[in-house]
Amino acid sequence: MNRNILRETDGAARALARRLVREAPYAALAVNEEETGFPLASRVLLATDIDGAPAILVSGLSVHTRAIEADDRVSILTGEPAKGDPLAHPRLTTRCHARLVDRESVHHAWLRRRFLSRHPKAKTYIDFPDFNLFRLEPVSANLNGGFGKAFVLEGADLVRPDALKSYRWFDSSYAAKHAEGMFLQVENKDYAFIDIDPEGIYFRERRIIARHDFEKVSTNHDELLELVHEFACKIPKI
Repeated sequence: MNRNILRETDGAARALARRLVREAPYAALAVNEEETGFPLASRVLLATDIDGAPAILVSGLSVHTRAIEADDRVSILTGEPAKGDPLAHPRLTTRCHARLVDRESVHHAWLRRRFLSRHPKAKTYIDFPDFNLFRLEPVSANLNGGFGKAFVLEGADLVRPDALKSYRWFDSSYAAKHAEGMFLQVENKDYAFIDIDPEGIYFRERRIIARHDFEKVSTNHDELLELVHEFACKIPKI
């Protein structure tokens, strides 16, 4: 890429890139098709692991899953076009290594719950024998924030590497139960709780999935739920 057109990657670019991954309900997935040697693109549902890494649920019967098993290098494109020129809106291409998540692991149970919180209809097939969760570990990314706003990012810009160790205190079921209770007390049916982690909360505003990042990373459940309460109090009542 011509470096002359790139802007210096700053905190705002990193924050936008993380948001484009974390708020995306789906992505375009590109793989290398072994039989033809051609790139193959498909659409997949998307969730994120606790450190912000993307995760996908795919069937072993699909062409793109067979391609991943032969070559774990993949790319995803996230970023939703809005009104007007679709190229004027931010989008992110992230290069990743796809890692199969062991069905018998604690990690799988956590990621399964997190995926279903984003995509409840997937409950009808997520436990089928041929369906598997893959964690996509970011290697690098290209961010286009709109015309004249091009950035190159490293994989570490998109994830929190120490999250899995730092968040051992975190009980996702406990936190989600209490956070959802706070949302149910809000007098606004346009907002609905989706999921939570020590860094922020996912919610649905009308039909759009959104994420609110806390001003600080929580270190215990009391602190976490206090931050949720502060956010819930700011939701407009109707």
